[in-house]
Amino acid sequence: MRTPLESLLNLKIWKEDEAKNRFATFLKELAAEERRLHELEDQYSSTGKRLECTDELVNIDKIKRLNEYLEHLLIRIHQQKKVIAERERQVEDARKALVDASKEKKIFEKLDERHKSALKKEHKRKEQIGTDEHAVTGHHRRKGSQ
Repeated sequence: MRTPLESLLNLKIWKEDEAKNRFATFLKELAAEERRLHELEDQYSSTGKRLECTDELVNIDKIKRLNEYLEHLLIRIHQQKKVIAERERQVEDARKALVDASKEKKIFEKLDERHKSALKKEHKRKEQIGTDEHAVTGHHRRKGSQ
């Protein structure tokens, strides 16, 4: 038995699935950006250690290049932190959309359930009326034949 609300419910289920997929995609992107940040911080740390632990004679050109590279890494780390903040905002927005879609779906599930229950009650009521009419007709026939 198909109810009019079922098509709306199916639409809400589809919308929730889309919100789940979007949320998962943003989470995956956030994790990738966090890995990039971690890699940049590791590069910065290892380059800083190389700069500190030179057993060789001091080579000014090498030190300048390492300092420039460290500055470059700091700029990239700062940019990566901005990217991560934006991804976190996207994840939060997607999470809110998912929660809203889930709530809407649950509302329509309950409405559909109530509608089906009302239809069942109406069907039982009509069956009972039919059964009662049949019993009354049968009773009148038997009474008339006596």
